[in-house]
Amino acid sequence: MRLAARWRAWAAHHRVHVGIVFALAYVAFSRPDMSTFWVGALLVAAGEGTRVWACGHLVRNEELTRDGPYRFVRHPLYLGSLLIGLGLVGLAEHQLVWLAAFSGLYIGFYLPAMYVEELRLQSLFGAEYLEYMDDVPRLIPLPRRSDPWQDPDPKESGFSVEKSRRNREMRTVAVMALLLLVQYLKGYF
Repeated sequence: MRLAARWRAWAAHHRVHVGIVFALAYVAFSRPDMSTFWVGALLVAAGEGTRVWACGHLVRNEELTRDGPYRFVRHPLYLGSLLIGLGLVGLAEHQLVWLAAFSGLYIGFYLPAMYVEELRLQSLFGAEYLEYMDDVPRLIPLPRRSDPWQDPDPKESGFSVEKSRRNREMRTVAVMALLLLVQYLKGYF
């Protein structure tokens, strides 16, 4: 196996663990910038909202999810993580240092994970996923051939809080709320 393929597989498998280490280092070493705290907190909330929305539509490995935020991007969970990371950068002092660290994390772990996930989804859903890849951008919502605002397919599953809970996103909501509270208290006191 080529080095790049091995790295992608390793990064995809360990991205959550590395992200946790990054978050712990962030809490330990960052100091909140109260002048930009609420802008950063809004980005964190937007990112977490995107993740909850995506998890509330996602039925892993059983069907190709194409509704909710999956109409706009193939990887809304990673888009949400990007917004969360940028929000955390925005509410900290020394933003350029944290931006460099987060960029390294995202480029080194999350982009390879997207690639690995796309290969797995191609093997699960074949031509249906290839068609989806042609129609829907990977991470950033862009103009495209089909209209993502058209009425969703009636067989599509729709949003469900239960799905979001089953996909374990409520833990991330709690962690992000706690992280914001800790940062706010650090900045206030």
